Amino acid sequence: MMSRERVTLRVVRQFLEAALFEGLVPFRCTDRTADSWQCLQFRLGDVHGECLGRVRGFSRIRLNMESLTLTRQGQAVPPEPACLTEQLAIPPRQRNTLLRELQATIRNALLYDRPPESRRDLPAEQLDCSLHEGHPYHPCFKARSGFSHEDQLRFGPESGRSFRLQWVAVRRDQCRIEVPLPEDSFWRQELGTETAYLLRAAFHRVGADWNRYTALPLHPWQWQSLKNEALVPALTRGDVRPLGLLGDRYRASQSLRSLFNQTHPEAACVKTSLGIGNTSSRRHLEPHSVPSAPAISRWLEETVSADDQFTHRYPLRLMTEYASLLYIGNPEQPAEQQALAGEMGVIWRTGVQTLLRHHERAVPVNALPAVEADGVPFIAPWLERHGLQAWLRATIRTLVLPVWHLLVRHGIGVEAHAQNSLMVLQDGWPTALILRDFHDSVEYVADFLPAGNPGPDLGERQRFYDEARDDRYYRMGQVEALRELVMDTLFVFNLSELAQCIEAHYGFPETRFWRLVHQCLQTYAQQQPQLASRLARIGHQRSRIATESLLARKLRGPDAGECHHDITNTLAVSADVYASSDH
Repeated sequence: MMSRERVTLRVVRQFLEAALFEGLVPFRCTDRTADSWQCLQFRLGDVHGECLGRVRGFSRIRLNMESLTLTRQGQAVPPEPACLTEQLAIPPRQRNTLLRELQATIRNALLYDRPPESRRDLPAEQLDCSLHEGHPYHPCFKARSGFSHEDQLRFGPESGRSFRLQWVAVRRDQCRIEVPLPEDSFWRQELGTETAYLLRAAFHRVGADWNRYTALPLHPWQWQSLKNEALVPALTRGDVRPLGLLGDRYRASQSLRSLFNQTHPEAACVKTSLGIGNTSSRRHLEPHSVPSAPAISRWLEETVSADDQFTHRYPLRLMTEYASLLYIGNPEQPAEQQALAGEMGVIWRTGVQTLLRHHERAVPVNALPAVEADGVPFIAPWLERHGLQAWLRATIRTLVLPVWHLLVRHGIGVEAHAQNSLMVLQDGWPTALILRDFHDSVEYVADFLPAGNPGPDLGERQRFYDEARDDRYYRMGQVEALRELVMDTLFVFNLSELAQCIEAHYGFPETRFWRLVHQCLQTYAQQQPQLASRLARIGHQRSRIATESLLARKLRGPDAGECHHDITNTLAVSADVYASSDH
């Protein structure tokens, strides 16, 4: 099969699987309660489709594309994005956007459509940059709307290229600065003495007074995108002054806007605004979250450090976001401020190397279901060394229980999807979980926080959050929102991929995988009997639960709110199966 055909079939498969899963395209099959391969029949507009498929855990759909047939009025329809998107009953603007992004995903995936060299021994940052597979669920997994072909080569993680950041001087009264040290000390610590000196020299060169201006690093693509459009008035007035490329070289992570320091791998990772579109959203930074990032991290860090179970029983480490800087623009120019909202910001995050001890390594969790160039799963050496079931049980405990304890005991939900999570191992054996990316993905419900935890201290911005409606920022109105966040990111769209990999390569049934997860949660409940009422309030064993509809949200356009649909809760099913097996 030609490489383009293979990539196109993957994009079409993920589009159809998401559409069927989210109920956008109704389907019929022999038995929706069975997880065996069976004939799925569906209709998308005038196109009739048949395909061997499985209804997997949490109602996820898996299709065997070799068996797919598409017909319209008895004539075969090729499995191409254009033939499917034209059948969608959505406004032309959304349809055309979706088609462009599906086609861009195919083009961008083909740029590096070759088996990567073995990644099994790479350190965490290099491994992250080498996970080229993209999102395993979303069909627009490499859309990168806004990147040209040259941009892909310069700023995509696949090329392995590094680049310096573009620095600008910005007026202090037009930005929000959150740094843990006096600024001079902060810049020397982050940049080193020599680059900090060069930064001050650049200020002198452009006539920017250090007392009236501060420094802001930008992704070089973002600078090129803004300097001739939204940023022109501020540049004309001198509110923003370009300083040029300075400092260490960085390499893009798999998320594109989080950048690893290649010159000094032990240094901080920086997360920058990046106004491209990928999967379901633009990659700029939510304006409210940038100045709040350090406070959210401090709250999480205090919560974790005060509970020794996160050290001994459910090991958890945090890549804290300890500093941030956001340009908000001229308050006398509201239209200009709106155009620049979230487009010029940066967050400094603790580097993973500082969290590892002797003989430890960290692996991004989305590496676990990956298959290497030799056709063997990434995790194969560890399974051979420790045994499949023993390693699986340890992995499930390591990945699930820290997130679960944070939710159940402390009332905090985190977005523990596979890119945000790293597993710590010693000789291939799971020992701890590392989490990252908190500034816009932490949630709590005020009356579900335990006594003594009033929530994050957001300082002078506290009133802004207190007066906001529930479900707008960090404070949710219902515990159900926390349940959905945690179960979606941890089970429905994360461990689900590992379950499929284990079944496909080792014949370990997915039903048994979810039974192990259920047993893990049952053991937790037995270890924490005092939390029974809090567990009951979470309701994680209801037979039907809501989950996020990622494709539906995209189809409804950029102004759509969150979209949800109901699915079978496999943990409830596993509980029934597990209970019946005891008798």
